[in-house]
Amino acid sequence: MNTSTVVVVEGYHDQIKINQVFPDVEVIVTNGSEISKETLNLIYQLSFSHEVVLFLDPDYPGKRILNKILETGGQFSIANLQKEKAISKNKRKVGIEHAKKEDIFEALNKKISIQKNRNQITLSDLMKRGLANHPQAGVLRKKICQVLNLPFSNAKTFLKYVNLLNISLERMDEIIDET
Repeated sequence: MNTSTVVVVEGYHDQIKINQVFPDVEVIVTNGSEISKETLNLIYQLSFSHEVVLFLDPDYPGKRILNKILETGGQFSIANLQKEKAISKNKRKVGIEHAKKEDIFEALNKKISIQKNRNQITLSDLMKRGLANHPQAGVLRKKICQVLNLPFSNAKTFLKYVNLLNISLERMDEIIDET
């Protein structure tokens, strides 16, 4: 992580954890899913002068915040932590703050930059590969998400992610064939 990197997280405890791993990185806290218009605008504006890494909790509120930020149209990278690596010791909460430092380090170093020249993969492409409207679709999507370090999601959101991140059908086919 370089000095011009800004990491966006949900809460103050996430910020503390990030700064334990990367002491010099700037962190912006969204204060949960009620992210203000001012914070959204700040993140958007920073995306043109800094590398902005979206590192949100691997749960529904985290995905909701991620989508709100992505809708601004800024230039972002996404870091993802698999849900099983972000569960609290009492197994009741999910969040970056509960992850091990080495898992945070790995997730941030595996960040993926959003590409502006996007693929145009369709829902039909996913259906042909058994990634949508198929009994094993969730299992296959989960495998691809784990290999590519993406948040696990339903078919519609998965389609959005692969197009945003410019992931090719060929790459998805390789991962499916490894099964």
